[in-house]
Amino acid sequence: IHGRASFASDKLVNVRRVNGNVEQFSCDHVVIASGSKPRILDHVPVDHESIYDSDSILSLAYLPQSMVVLGGGVIACEYASIFSLLGVRVTLVDRYSQPLGFLDPDLTEGFLRAFEAGGGTFIGDAQVSAVQFDGVSKVETQFADGTVIKADKALCAMGRVSQLEGLQVERAGVRVNDRQLVEVNDAGQTSVPHIYAAGDVVGPPSLASASMEQGRRVACDFLGIDPGSQGEWIPTGIYAVPELACVGLTEAQAADEFGAVVVGYAQFREIARGHIANAQTGMLKLVVSPDRIVRGVHILGAQSTDLIHIGQMGLIQDASVDVYIENVFNFPTYAECYRVAALQAAGKFSASAVESDKVA
Repeated sequence: IHGRASFASDKLVNVRRVNGNVEQFSCDHVVIASGSKPRILDHVPVDHESIYDSDSILSLAYLPQSMVVLGGGVIACEYASIFSLLGVRVTLVDRYSQPLGFLDPDLTEGFLRAFEAGGGTFIGDAQVSAVQFDGVSKVETQFADGTVIKADKALCAMGRVSQLEGLQVERAGVRVNDRQLVEVNDAGQTSVPHIYAAGDVVGPPSLASASMEQGRRVACDFLGIDPGSQGEWIPTGIYAVPELACVGLTEAQAADEFGAVVVGYAQFREIARGHIANAQTGMLKLVVSPDRIVRGVHILGAQSTDLIHIGQMGLIQDASVDVYIENVFNFPTYAECYRVAALQAAGKFSASAVESDKVA
């Protein structure tokens, strides 16, 4: 049904059709899956001509010579690296010291090296006070310390918020928290049991893959179908240049939980497939706990968002580092990195055992 929906009650939904007519529908179950929209900031007046948000940037009619990208999250880094690759002089600005701060530092640092090597500039620990079009041809980004950066265009990619505007969920009794997210339980039920929500409206991880799974589990619940156990390990894929992907614990998180950990690395440039593709940027990192179980996988480079699923399956099975050594990977593939990284990690375990014997 093509139209604009709003709740009349917990079981009645009004829909304003394109022609202006309003129809009312009754239902036993409702699923709110209205997604998200770019966050609006008072000091960044998005006009969709000189200053864009992460939606309207897709309507850009031509490539500017320069661009300022505000934000250090996934969307900001994806757009910044893509435009830089296309020849735009990009300045990425973030209030934190590094972008993508939720990732393992090896991934963050690798992304920054590649971004800056490609001509991009990153400014961290920055407090932006105002962004404005100068009325002629440039967008001025003003910082709290008085610095001003001028660029042809600006992109504000400083997060997204749930899209609940106009739905009037309060008429249905649906509870929304102070972050304007719909609160749900593990089955996706809101505060009104026959009303469900899935996707960006319920908050993190706000991934298309996770949202699809949330929607499946919601449908299973109200149809009385067992959806299976909820997967613990959801991979993250970032489609920047280069790609980044991770699943499980970072090195720091694993150290906090398990004590001393061992890490194994494989550089794409060391792998035959990397030589063939001239992949100078790229690496795979395994984080292994003292019991030799792999606790986290972190990948930077080509096809990393595909490669990560091998690690995901390993985490689901509590696979040891030896599993990646004792099994054969096709040659030449990037997947061989798992074996190389596992061999390095296992070598560190062996070296540690030798040292312990010497001490004894």
